[in-house]
Amino acid sequence: MNFVIMVICFVLLWVLRKRTKIPWWVRAALAFIGGSCLANTGVGIWLADRLREISNSLVDQGPVLVGGIALVVAVIVVYDIAVDRNADTPAKVGLILLPVLFLAAVGPLAGAGVGLSDAIADMGTNSLGKLIGG
Repeated sequence: MNFVIMVICFVLLWVLRKRTKIPWWVRAALAFIGGSCLANTGVGIWLADRLREISNSLVDQGPVLVGGIALVVAVIVVYDIAVDRNADTPAKVGLILLPVLFLAAVGPLAGAGVGLSDAIADMGTNSLGKLIGG
């Protein structure tokens, strides 16, 4: 079910890319829900494992490096959205990649991020289930 929601969110992002009347928070929410559902699929787990392997080959404590990258990406996303109140392409890419980075990282930031992305993915799954009557 997470894969279906991920595809729906990314298709909606693609369809809404040229629309100007859509509020910025709709695009941001679609990107984060799609990224959270991506992190809960096999593709997201595979991607997180590859990120962990690459970071382990670069430094001794690779998942800590990924946690630092996740923190930097989160700060960039918040700054980008706060400056112009618009979910630009860097913000959307960051919102899509943050749950995967949280999955690959270790530490308190990773634990909180995984909990948040799991809750968002479960919310998307439950909402779609209620919409289709399941």
